[in-house]
Amino acid sequence: MHRNRVLYILFALGLLVFSIAYRSRISAVLLAAAAIYPLLAALAAFIASRTAQAEFAEKREVHPKETDFDLWICVRSRWILPLAPVELQCNLPDRDTGLFCAKRVYAAVPPLGRCRIAVSAMHRFRGSYIAEINRISVFDPLRLICISRKLKSETALVFLPRRLDIGELPAEARGENSANPVPLLQGEREDFSHVREYKQGDIMQLVHWKLTAKLDDLMIKQFDEATEHKTAVVCDYAFEGTTPGAVMKQADAVIEAALAFALAAVKSGDGALVDLGSGQPEFRRAIRDMGDFEALYDLMSVLPANLEVMDINDTLKNACKSGTAAVLLVTCRLTEENIMAAQAAAENFRGEVALVWLSLGARSELEAETEDKDFLFIPVRGELSDLGNQE
Repeated sequence: MHRNRVLYILFALGLLVFSIAYRSRISAVLLAAAAIYPLLAALAAFIASRTAQAEFAEKREVHPKETDFDLWICVRSRWILPLAPVELQCNLPDRDTGLFCAKRVYAAVPPLGRCRIAVSAMHRFRGSYIAEINRISVFDPLRLICISRKLKSETALVFLPRRLDIGELPAEARGENSANPVPLLQGEREDFSHVREYKQGDIMQLVHWKLTAKLDDLMIKQFDEATEHKTAVVCDYAFEGTTPGAVMKQADAVIEAALAFALAAVKSGDGALVDLGSGQPEFRRAIRDMGDFEALYDLMSVLPANLEVMDINDTLKNACKSGTAAVLLVTCRLTEENIMAAQAAAENFRGEVALVWLSLGARSELEAETEDKDFLFIPVRGELSDLGNQE
């Protein structure tokens, strides 16, 4: 725009010299037109900027992360002159970097018309974000005048985590003193039945029958609650990173691994308990079927990367006391604290304790300290899909 203004000034000076040299009517008309045009252009641009509107086509969109998609923007003009061009200053996910950044979108709108603009976008991390249109700017055809005004248009963008299929989890865990699988609880639901057939007419027998039937219901309910999940997935939701991108990468890895374990537990016919360690009920979910898994998936999709969590030792203790046969600690941090917490849980837990380390391509000197421990150490060095190949 600065170059256009310089050229226009030189053009106007040329017309001034031409009108002085020749003193003709046409030279005077050209000079007057060159002098009046900026005023008329500024007035037209001002009116157009106040009558133009821009907004997103949808108020909320859901897309898988790391997937290209088109974000549609609608621009409308209520002015009798065309908007050529109009500039929108936005905060949108960039397809090249996969992150939100400031972008400028240009469009040409016919008089009293509208247009739709498709902006290619992609985001690398899951979560819920807000895309914004902050300002609209209208230019004159020669790009000499620019009139801007603030604009507020938003749309919610939800990026879903990946669904990783790692097969099925073992339905039973090892016993304390045996290498053979041992069920979590012995017996079946029918074994709790104390109801017997009584002869009708005896009031005492009828009362006894009702009391034992009520006791049966309570014991069966307790049995169902105790066996509703055999695997507890404990997420270490405390991350180490100097940049927001590093923190979000670790959060995505932990969440996708937890979802993979929960889905595998549901497919194997056993439930799973997923605990993020925050101490709040909404972040401690019992997954019994695909309906519970879909609810957990929706929660994990919008979960922020920064979440206040409890000490990992307390979270593991609660998981070991929840009637599970196996406890999986999923973490991106291989620290002495996590190793000691897993060892303490394994020493006091009858079932299996596994430390799943999502290395994200990194190496750690603490791997040697995981040898000869009571817990199972599972390093995942490549993609999370490699979890299915772990023994």
